[in-house]
Amino acid sequence: MAARSVQAGACVSANKVHQRTKFTSARTAQVASTAGNALLVGSVLTLFGYIGYTLYENLIAESGVTRVYNQSLDLVRAHPQIRTLFGNNVKGFGEPTHGQRQRQRAISHQYFTDEKQRQRLHMQYYIMDPKHELLGVVKVDMAESPQLKKWDFNLVAVDLFAEDGSPKGRIDVLITDEFAHEVRKQQAERRNRVFSKHNRGESDGSWFSVLHPENWRK
Repeated sequence: MAARSVQAGACVSANKVHQRTKFTSARTAQVASTAGNALLVGSVLTLFGYIGYTLYENLIAESGVTRVYNQSLDLVRAHPQIRTLFGNNVKGFGEPTHGQRQRQRAISHQYFTDEKQRQRLHMQYYIMDPKHELLGVVKVDMAESPQLKKWDFNLVAVDLFAEDGSPKGRIDVLITDEFAHEVRKQQAERRNRVFSKHNRGESDGSWFSVLHPENWRK
């Protein structure tokens, strides 16, 4: 009788241990599954958040690269001289990159804070006539009004170059009086330094270059 009681007790204990082990394993698996699901959901939310932010910054924000590019290109297309030289179906493209199509080329742009503590945007891209005999370098400048928190165009200009690279003039699609005054002021300051050995030869020959932030810091 005593032996049977001991054996029965041992079986009960073993059964309890087995049940506890089974419960612990199931509980661990459940916790791991919950953590994995939470990680997956967090990753998906982060991804969608990044995509949403990127779309907003490029397509919706007033200073978004894609939005500014599309708006400025519409202004360029609507200009009578551009239509005469480049036709009615003008297409823009970014910086030349080996092995990439024109639409996939990155649009050169730079955000910076100017001396008046305004947020500014410089952008540059290109247009080409149907016969590939004339290249247009589109230069864009925008500034944010500190009071209104609104971005406006200061300049949309097209520098023209022949197939051999020789300059053929410039078309001012849009330029504000304030920006034109700023250009003249910067040109005068650079002329005053024309005999300085340090500054000689730094300009690229374009009046627009005087407003480049790298030149402002000289």
